[in-house]
Amino acid sequence: MCWCFQVRRSFRSLIVLAGFYVMSCILMAGANAAEEKSKSEPPATSNRKAKKVYTNEDLKGLKETTPVNQPPATQQSKEGASTGIAGYRDKDGHDRQYWQRRVHSINGQLETVDSQIAAEQAKHDRLNAASGVKVSRSGKLHASSSDTKAQVEKRIDELKQKRARILRSKQDLEEEARKAQALPEWLR
Repeated sequence: MCWCFQVRRSFRSLIVLAGFYVMSCILMAGANAAEEKSKSEPPATSNRKAKKVYTNEDLKGLKETTPVNQPPATQQSKEGASTGIAGYRDKDGHDRQYWQRRVHSINGQLETVDSQIAAEQAKHDRLNAASGVKVSRSGKLHASSSDTKAQVEKRIDELKQKRARILRSKQDLEEEARKAQALPEWLR
């Protein structure tokens, strides 16, 4: 029985060695095929066309030519400049200053209301539950003549409503300008 184990062991080692031999042959064949393929193909850079590099002289030459589908450029005089954007007026005849005056007054109102809201909010934050209440010598509670928290909250709400009305009027002005075909940058 001893010799049977030795035969099996040698048979196994032969199978393993044969497997290694087959794998090395496959790897060698693949490496040779990749090497031949790289030699037979020209480099990738030679397949591409050389791109034109434009110099300053080329660009100067392009300025002198007339662009396709465009009329030749003409020099505008000072009278001609007023027909451009600088001289544009909306369909009602209003210019940039008219619309900027109107939007500036609304923006001023908005800034004023925002600062008033901020001041009232700061006052509201300073007030606590006991502020606005005085205790007399007899021990009775009396409301002081200064603002109470509820009064400040009411003024803040009124200012927020006023702010909403101003924003609505600004949106109405923008809509009016759009309908009059005023340029959008006039309202900035």
